[in-house]
This record gives sequence, structure tokens and C-alpha cells, in this order.
Amino acid sequence: MILKFKFKLKCIIQLTTLFIVFLNYTSVALSLPEEKDFHSYWYNYGAEITRFELEQSRYGEVHPGHAILIFVTEPFLPDIQVKSDYEASREKSIPILKLNLIKRFNTGIYDYSMMKSVFTPIPSEQQPFSKTLKVSTTRQDWCGHVYLQYNFEGDHYKVKQYSYFEKEGDKDVTIPYAHLEDEIWTRIRIDPKTLPLGEIEMIPGSFFTTLRMIDLGVENAVAELTNTQDGNRGGISQYTVTYPSLGRTLSIRFNRNFPYDILSWSETYQSGSGKDAKVLTTKARRTHAVMVDYWNKNSVKDLKLRKELGLSK
Repeated sequence: MILKFKFKLKCIIQLTTLFIVFLNYTSVALSLPEEKDFHSYWYNYGAEITRFELEQSRYGEVHPGHAILIFVTEPFLPDIQVKSDYEASREKSIPILKLNLIKRFNTGIYDYSMMKSVFTPIPSEQQPFSKTLKVSTTRQDWCGHVYLQYNFEGDHYKVKQYSYFEKEGDKDVTIPYAHLEDEIWTRIRIDPKTLPLGEIEMIPGSFFTTLRMIDLGVENAVAELTNTQDGNRGGISQYTVTYPSLGRTLSIRFNRNFPYDILSWSETYQSGSGKDAKVLTTKARRTHAVMVDYWNKNSVKDLKLRKELGLSK
């Protein structure tokens, strides 16, 4: 009888936990505006900020942390590839969707801070969908800095890399144009129909290349888009990219209907080196989402807004 009672109690606790998770997941999704129009959604509310619970593989183990995705529209100068700050330069700018993706996690005693910025043009009648113009990535830990930047020029990406580590070093590289893994996120948000499918050539994500210290270049990959289950916005899609030569797979789940908000992602590859090396999966699951003009929320009294995002002071 005692064993049966404990089993029933365990089942009740598990079901209750799943119900709470479901409620939390639903409330997160519904916290974003219910706009169905691209311009109304992206130009009326500020920036979309989402927090993700992170399980990051590093050194053959999985470490807890969090990730932040910040999507916002900006005027961008395509010739010098920077944001337009002045009215005089606005007429030369084009609208872009910018992603700032931030990761924070600890490995034992010391911490990691990683950030990438992706700048992808927003299509219009005057400006058809075009290639991502720029990606910049930084990584900081207690050992040192790494900085990596891609700039699109004609038919190639001009890449600059600066690193504290000898294996990466300071270098300039030219990479023939191929799809960027880093732009998958902005392509999803603009229009998932622009995602490349099938056997493709792709430049691996800059977070991955800096963590694994692999040579920069184009890799063969296989990409597929599948529909997985019903969701609160009418269904969930999953985009998966597999790199056979790297033994790596990236999957991103997002709501199938506009605004194509990202729900989670996972990344599987070998982590660690030597006898400690093993295939592990990095996971990120969305926990909070808001639309806010964060650039106007920079005073001490705005600290309370961090709590709404599940962030500590």
C-alpha cells in the first residue's frame, strides 16, 4: 500500500509539474503582441527580448546558464555596414532586422560571456530579400578575448578574427559566399520560406567555430524544415541543419505562423578533448518574452524590468 501511495504521489507531482510548465509556456508566448502584420509588430513596440534557460556543453560537461535573444529593426548603411545615427545619412540607409544573441554560463570557477550581432536586410518592393551584410561575434572568459567579424562584399565574406589564443591568432580570411548559419535566426523571423533546404553549403555558426577553434570556411550541410506539433500560434516548425564532416546538428523550433517567434534550440556535437571528449547537446528553452524599448529603460528604477525577464540584478 505504501509503495502504491508513493507511486501515485509521484505521478501527481509529475503531472502537476508538467501542467505548471505548460501554463508558463503559454503565458510566455501570449506575452508578445498578437499582431499579424510585419510592420505593425516590428515598428510599433520596440525590441523583442526573450530569455532562454541554457544548458551549454563545454569541456565534456553540460553547464547551466541563460541566453538572451534581442530582435530589433534599425536603419543600416549598406556601404560602410553600420547603423545610421544621423538624419543626414538616413536617406542612404536600408531597414534591417538585427539580432543580438547573448550567452552567459559558468565553467567551474570562471564564467563565459558570448555575444553575436547579425544584420539582415528586410525585404521590400524597392529592396528584395538580400544576403546578410554583417555578423560580429565576441567571446570573453577568464583566459582572454576572441573577436570575429564577417562583412559581405560582392560575392564573398571578408572575415577578420582576433584572438588571445595562438591556434586562432589574428587573421584576415576571404570566404566565398554561402549561407550563414548565424543568419538562420533572422531569416526565420523575416520569413521561414527563405530558409535554404536540402544539400547546401553553409558557413558554420561563429559561436561554434570560436569555441571549437576550427578553421573558418564553408561546409557541406543538409537542411530540412518539418512541422512537429500544434502550438498556441497555429503550429510549430523545426529547422534542422546537419554537418556530416563536423558531426554536428543544429535544430531550432519556432511558431509556424507570424511572428515566427523562436521557442527553443538544440546543438549536438563532440565536446571536450582527449579522454574527456564526448558527444553532448546544448539546449535552450524559452522562459520569458517581452516587447520593450529597452534603450529608454536605463535608469536605476528600471531594474525591476530585469525581474520580468527572469534576470538577476
